[in-house]
Amino acid sequence: GFFLYFNCMGKKKWFTLCKVVCTERSEVKGFTLVEVLIVIAVLALMTVGTVGFFDNSLMGSRDGRRKADLSTIQKGLESYYNDYGYYPVDISASSLCGSTANCYVKTIPTDPKGYAYLYVRGNESGTNQSFQLYSTLERNIDASAANDDSGTGTGTYSGNCGVAGAGCKYGVSSTNTTP
Repeated sequence: GFFLYFNCMGKKKWFTLCKVVCTERSEVKGFTLVEVLIVIAVLALMTVGTVGFFDNSLMGSRDGRRKADLSTIQKGLESYYNDYGYYPVDISASSLCGSTANCYVKTIPTDPKGYAYLYVRGNESGTNQSFQLYSTLERNIDASAANDDSGTGTGTYSGNCGVAGAGCKYGVSSTNTTP
């Protein structure tokens, strides 16, 4: 074959025409700018995905607490009704826990983000014989939320639960009416 004489990394070597590329590596170690940028981009994408997942989990957790709060208040209202034969005027501590002998809900739960729980005392089957209790939900789609025409759980109940434009999305009621 045909041989050439090359200077490769400070060393003089003979190569064939098929082997002209110098195969020894430089003594300088480290990452190239492109490698560093690729790692930064991958880490940024992983961070964005994790933050979105974490935020959705927090919203679901707060929604779960809202549902549990309404259930607690609902049980207290039913106990009050069993003792007095009507539902209270409001869901304040003075109404549901006026005395230690008849304390139906010791501490009235509050929304995790400070929104309002909407209590409506109604006249189904007689004066003050029904109630509806509502809350907002943060997640856009929830199977137990109010249904719109599509049945997807993205509707709202009438009333204001303290969230501008969001409305009340979850409700419980006395057994003789629906939310």
